Amino acid sequence: MIPQLQQNTPVSSPDTAPQWSLATRIAFRFGFCYFLLYVYPRSVGSLGAFVKYNNPLRDLWHAVVPWVGVHVLHLSGTFTEVANGSGDQLYDYVLLFCIAVTALIATAIWSCLDRKRPNYAVLYQWLRIFVRLVVAVAMISYGANKLFRMQFAEPALSRYVDTFGQTTPMGLLWTFMGMSRGYSFFGGVGEMLGGVLLLIPQITALGSLVTLAVMSNVLMLNLCYDVPRKIYSIHLILFCLFLLLPDMRRIADFFLLNRTTRLTPTVALFKEKFLNYGVWALQLGVGVAAIIVCSNQAYIDAANNVTYIQPPALRGIWSVEDYVLDGVPKLPLVTDTNRWQRAIFDAPKKFTVQNMDGTFKKYYLEFKSDGKTFNLWDVDNTQWRTTLTYDVPDANHMTLVGKIGGHPATLKLTREDLSDPVKFLLLNRGMHWVTDFPHNR
Repeated sequence: MIPQLQQNTPVSSPDTAPQWSLATRIAFRFGFCYFLLYVYPRSVGSLGAFVKYNNPLRDLWHAVVPWVGVHVLHLSGTFTEVANGSGDQLYDYVLLFCIAVTALIATAIWSCLDRKRPNYAVLYQWLRIFVRLVVAVAMISYGANKLFRMQFAEPALSRYVDTFGQTTPMGLLWTFMGMSRGYSFFGGVGEMLGGVLLLIPQITALGSLVTLAVMSNVLMLNLCYDVPRKIYSIHLILFCLFLLLPDMRRIADFFLLNRTTRLTPTVALFKEKFLNYGVWALQLGVGVAAIIVCSNQAYIDAANNVTYIQPPALRGIWSVEDYVLDGVPKLPLVTDTNRWQRAIFDAPKKFTVQNMDGTFKKYYLEFKSDGKTFNLWDVDNTQWRTTLTYDVPDANHMTLVGKIGGHPATLKLTREDLSDPVKFLLLNRGMHWVTDFPHNR
């Protein structure tokens, strides 16, 4: 059993630490190499593509991964790291293969050069500190984003008139989490708690158990709702299991076998006590900095999300009551895929149209300084653009005049009442302590 760093227990030195078996030493060497390659400089692959500073190792992977994907694995596809929010791109899976092979080669070389070493007690403690901080910072970051409602913001207005059949599994999950401020906050508390507990060496096992439970739920959500964070969440779980390795027997004795257990001996990192206290203080300093930075950034992003909407006079779901094209009224027929059913003003630079068949079309929106007109660009066809003049005589009516598809058009819109419990039950149902009959529809 590899000893865990604990406090208030007998202190052992590397010289008195037990002889590790050959399998344990080889496994440690591989884990050490793999963990460092995966984490440096942060989460690998597409999740790290947002990092702007130069990184020689990442540049090397950019050259190696495509070659391995084509010539070694014989795969077809795009082997480019793209910063689009997905951490499960083909690039990421090939990169993991490259990291694993590199770690195996490094392990073989290390084993040949250092085969007589009895153990890696001190290096193991340093690796534990490194892994604890990596997981703690990740959980604090995710927790802060949920506490300040940045990760799961309030759903876009178009969600309220969309159908389940047209929603992706991930979109459904984001809507589910965004609709419930309380549940999202609860998830953030669990992630933040796990991260904070991991900052304290003496309760590493407790922090790992809390984080393992939270991340197991996250992994199942990622798997079952097709969220592209599968690789990353799996590795966070592996990190937690690594931190729990020295406590597995004690946990089993206490919770399963009803046996007495004892604390494992401490392996000091340094002979001087003040240096050991310095390492402990450094860990807390990193944790405090992570809490401050992540919370501040999440607060700023959440505040920006709140302001990143249209002014109240325009923002809303507007029903197209009259649609006149080339001077001819177009009837609201569900078979007419070109007639607008609804126009949705939500984000400042986004204009969403729901056609009569229920499908959505998104346009890039730019208001002009005159306060009367705006430009539209087709997101999928940048050559398509038009200019519409809008008039809002009162809070519930709007008129749009301009050209749509090159044809003169006049549209009369009526604001839909989001407080209507019949049309927008999701927004107005709320929570009830007393429910005489399940209101499930």
